[in-house]
Amino acid sequence: MIYAQASGIATLQSSDVVIPLNGAAAKGKVIDSGSCGKNVNYELYDDYTLRIYGNGAMDNFMTYRNVTVLQRDQAPWGIELYKKIKAVVIENGVTHIGGRSFYECASLTKVTIANSVKSIGYAAFNGCTALANITIPNSVTSFGEWAFAGCSGLTNINIPNSVTSIGYAAFDECSGLTSITIPNSVTSIGEWAFAYCSGLTNITFPNSVTSTGVSAFYGCSGLTSINFPNSAISIGELSFYGCSGLKNITIPNSVTSIGKGAFDDCAKLKYVKIAKNVTEIGYGAFPQTGDEDLVIEFTSETPATLYDVESFGFLCTIYVPETALETYLNAKYWKDHADQIMPKNYATGINSISCKQSEKEATIYDLQGNKVTEMQSKGIYIVNGKKIMK
Repeated sequence: MIYAQASGIATLQSSDVVIPLNGAAAKGKVIDSGSCGKNVNYELYDDYTLRIYGNGAMDNFMTYRNVTVLQRDQAPWGIELYKKIKAVVIENGVTHIGGRSFYECASLTKVTIANSVKSIGYAAFNGCTALANITIPNSVTSFGEWAFAGCSGLTNINIPNSVTSIGYAAFDECSGLTSITIPNSVTSIGEWAFAYCSGLTNITFPNSVTSTGVSAFYGCSGLTSINFPNSAISIGELSFYGCSGLKNITIPNSVTSIGKGAFDDCAKLKYVKIAKNVTEIGYGAFPQTGDEDLVIEFTSETPATLYDVESFGFLCTIYVPETALETYLNAKYWKDHADQIMPKNYATGINSISCKQSEKEATIYDLQGNKVTEMQSKGIYIVNGKKIMK
């Protein structure tokens, strides 16, 4: 191989093929080269810029840590070299970034992706801890599981309008991520997609999103607000488990189901308002401990289906419509929370209660807050501050 200079453009000549070099890499010396796909090649320069060029898809690779010999299906730039790569330039013509191509390239700080790229493979940039930002072109329609997982240096990501779903654990453990823009093209957010993104403070879902996957935002401890869309949506199991910064949540009419453990271990949660279309609530959906100040307000006249007595903890207060109070108190699993369930106007209907321990001196109110002298054979009363159903 020899270097040549023609019309001010640096080129690298190999037999009859003349390949134009890319930008700053043209000034460097090639220290490694080869094939990384059927019609795709690479060159690594002495400034540790890696150039990917050709037509079609890169191969998918496996990279092994703490191994000194080249393994089958490992990225061809080798165990020692991949740790030193600082920049990656993927040129026009390449359509797929291979799975695990840049797995744990800890020195990688800059990535340029051409508009010809349509997909980003499994764990392609997993563990690239020095990568602070990346621009994904509008040509990309999907990225694989764990694509950017462990990129703790990423502070923001713009997902293009061409992407329709965010894959399994795509941004898992991106702890430096402070904001995300989810475009209207996205309809689903996969399992563990943003789990342990502790730097995220708020999320706004577009109306196109219809579901959040299992553990999608698990352990996002910095999250303080969620704006759900006005589209049909199911909140998946453990979706917001351990989001300890959440204090208030409003579940809109669009939501029909709240999955198992969806908001469990949200230790600072104080108030949840649930609109009327929620028909199912899973086991442990809301905090089970440390929730003595938590208020959960339901607006539906029909109790949602519970699958276990522990959908709610036994310390929170549950408000329901006054006209549906008896229905809630008799519903399966709801009846186990009878001493927590209050009619919505309870706080304003009764101005004061003089609680005396003797039944003889009991103070009795009806559900309208009126003091009565005795209870009838049927009905619901407040006696010494406790709800009694006859």
